Amino acid sequence: MNYKILDLTILAFVAVFFVGVLAFEHDIFGLQQSIIHMDTEWKQFFDVLIYPIVVLLVADLILKYRKLNEPRQFVKKYWIDIVMLALIPVFSIFKVLKISLSMIKKLKTLKMGAKVIHKTTKQQ
Repeated sequence: MNYKILDLTILAFVAVFFVGVLAFEHDIFGLQQSIIHMDTEWKQFFDVLIYPIVVLLVADLILKYRKLNEPRQFVKKYWIDIVMLALIPVFSIFKVLKISLSMIKKLKTLKMGAKVIHKTTKQQ
């Protein structure tokens, strides 16, 4: 019974997180506009929501492993939970890369602007 409550809690958290992804990270799906419109003040809430999800997933896997206490059966039976937990850092890397690429583009633009200013002041 406790396992089902934990699974439903994880599912609810993931559903809420997905709403945040649709609201603020719509460009990941190739959308020009957000499907769900929310104030930008909620973005921080959805950014932090990933941490309780990870904690709940780890707790769920620990409880399930303790119940079986057999590594092969555990992986065979709960492989999708393991994959879901393993993919969270992968998707987080994509988000970091997206931010990094944006910063790199801005720095290149700034560098090009500085070169133009330097050349124009040098010619005078």
